[in-house]
Amino acid sequence: MSYELEAKKRKFDRILESLTDGGSSRTPLNARNGTSNATATNGLSDASKRRRITPTAITKSASTTSLTGHYLPSSRPAFLERLATFRQVTQWHVPSTEPINAAVWAKRGWICIDRDTVFCGPCKERLTVDLDLENGRLHEPDATDEAADEEGYTLTKNVYDALIKRYSEMIVTAHADSCPWRKRGCSESIQRVEGLLNTNNAILATKERYNSIATDLTEVPRVSLPDKFSLEELGQTTFDDQAVSSDALGLAMCGWQRKCADVVECKYCFRSLGLWLYRGNRPTIEKLDAVESHLEYCPWRDPSAQDSEVPIPNPLMSETDASAKTVKLSGSELVYQAIVKTNAKKSGAKRPATAVTTVSSEDGLSEQTPEQREKRTRDLMKRIKELRKPFNLKALLRKKAQEKDRPKTAT
Repeated sequence: MSYELEAKKRKFDRILESLTDGGSSRTPLNARNGTSNATATNGLSDASKRRRITPTAITKSASTTSLTGHYLPSSRPAFLERLATFRQVTQWHVPSTEPINAAVWAKRGWICIDRDTVFCGPCKERLTVDLDLENGRLHEPDATDEAADEEGYTLTKNVYDALIKRYSEMIVTAHADSCPWRKRGCSESIQRVEGLLNTNNAILATKERYNSIATDLTEVPRVSLPDKFSLEELGQTTFDDQAVSSDALGLAMCGWQRKCADVVECKYCFRSLGLWLYRGNRPTIEKLDAVESHLEYCPWRDPSAQDSEVPIPNPLMSETDASAKTVKLSGSELVYQAIVKTNAKKSGAKRPATAVTTVSSEDGLSEQTPEQREKRTRDLMKRIKELRKPFNLKALLRKKAQEKDRPKTAT
């Protein structure tokens, strides 16, 4: 190993050593930000040298919404308020793809109060998250051969992964020992967009978002959607018997709503998009990807964040069958399902009465709506189960044995 790589390794080791335990990590983190107001005296114990925040920092954190300073692990509004503090790209630089993204910190009660600095209201602890390995010229291009360069890359990656792992632990351990957030955080379902499993509620909320976007359709750019979403299906959608813009509906279906002129936003990952970037003869970006434009942890994009399971359609299974398989869908997928169901219901209601009568006279069954067809399938499965009962050999043998053992009565 060259001298340069050896020196770089020693620097990396010092970074990791500063995060080896909760107590030793706190002083260096404060020292870098100049936020410790503890007085250095010979009589102070190690336990008294924990991080403290300045009165300015206290005032800043208290100026945020009231819910962020309380222990409310089951409150979705409180969680969203904490998550909103991470929305400024100039303040929070941890990528949303990392396992220590903003949503993970917010689930454990942390809010962002300064550049890459989080703060807990109940226990008043403060922590700076520093993943910038370029500090201290750690990435200085001093390797002259490919082998040394590869070794340096591997070393950097290993240290970066170790930092991620250590901060993952500190999301919990950086809280004070008595802090309730240290003992229990929010559940995985705290990010869920509520009401999407109810078709009517999902459509009403989508309509509200659509109306906010449709106030000026000239601002709406071309929208890109995943292949599993049918543009033809969206084109058949109507609100109040009025045709809609497929592009505006695509945005609303995926959770976007108007924030201000030429800007749409998501209320669950707090991403804002300038629509002017996607318009014009030679736009900066050709199409607006309505799903991928959300942050990775957003429930409109990530099925695990939405945490809503729906049964996989199977006409051979009854609705109450315990063996029925389920799948998790993202918020945008759930809304698309609601749109498909609503369109199918509307198209079924518009069928001519003569056609329905003809079908009914032939087999005695009505196929007016998908709900009726689903009910017909459930009834059919119940009848099949009833028909299978007489062919249960074990039950027949057991019944026969009971009749044989039963004492005969004199007539």
